[in-house]
Amino acid sequence: MKKPKKRNKIPFIILFIIHTSMLGYSFYKSKNKKQLFTLLMADIGFAYLLEYVVLNVFHAYTYKPKIMKKNFFDNVFGAILSQGIFVPFTAVFSTVLKIGWVGKLFLGGVYFSLVEQIFIRLKVYKHNWWKTIYTVTLIPLYFKISDWWNMFLDKRNPIVRVISLFLMILVTEANLLFLFAATRKIRFGIGRYHAWREHFIMVPLYAITLSFFSTLSFLKQNNWSSKLRVLIMTIGLDQLFKKGKVVKDKFHVVDYFTVRVLAIFLYGWFRDIVYGVRNRGEQNSEGKVLEKNDNLT
Repeated sequence: MKKPKKRNKIPFIILFIIHTSMLGYSFYKSKNKKQLFTLLMADIGFAYLLEYVVLNVFHAYTYKPKIMKKNFFDNVFGAILSQGIFVPFTAVFSTVLKIGWVGKLFLGGVYFSLVEQIFIRLKVYKHNWWKTIYTVTLIPLYFKISDWWNMFLDKRNPIVRVISLFLMILVTEANLLFLFAATRKIRFGIGRYHAWREHFIMVPLYAITLSFFSTLSFLKQNNWSSKLRVLIMTIGLDQLFKKGKVVKDKFHVVDYFTVRVLAIFLYGWFRDIVYGVRNRGEQNSEGKVLEKNDNLT
């Protein structure tokens, strides 16, 4: 008897509730919620970049949450749940609670390897060439990178702040582009027929390019000039892709500009979070109260 598709969703829903609760507790405990949000988005960005190589290009594993009708979209959506929620939310939890190496090995290695094996047995996930030992090794290291990143954010390291802003924009662009593809608004590819596999290899490169130039535009300040530069650059990049016949879209011009303008204002807000002003009495992630106005720029 064929297993009802709705059963595939249950393990993902359970993990969603668990890890969302962990993130909620992390924000409750954090003394600097803006920095924690920056860290969260950076952690998701790192996970997305790794997932692009491991899943999109080399197809290391397959997710089967049975939430979306097309298998290719369902697989990518499962990856978004994993790399955009389950793993990064846990990394932030580990950083906020200052969990040591032993805890990271248990929470990152043991816990996620057990989840992996359970998902395989439930047939909602399968390995193609990936091995559980990679999970056991890489996730605790990823958790430690989250700790280091938070430390450098505390120190206001200029390189870390620039990369953080880039990753915040990248995560947003990646999620937007997935939504556009899922609603059949956009598809990337070369040639007359644009296959979805080809789309999901090309679209992250588009998102990376757009995020890079947006980061450069907002690097000095968030003003109307910066926003206008990003809008012009975005339109120019889109027209370049269209003339090169590597993208097809079904956007109404009003919808396109609405989404793009809202996204640009969001990226300006990201810039203010990363390079904003801490006022007297505000605390850093260690709970230390700042004694005077401290301009992060």
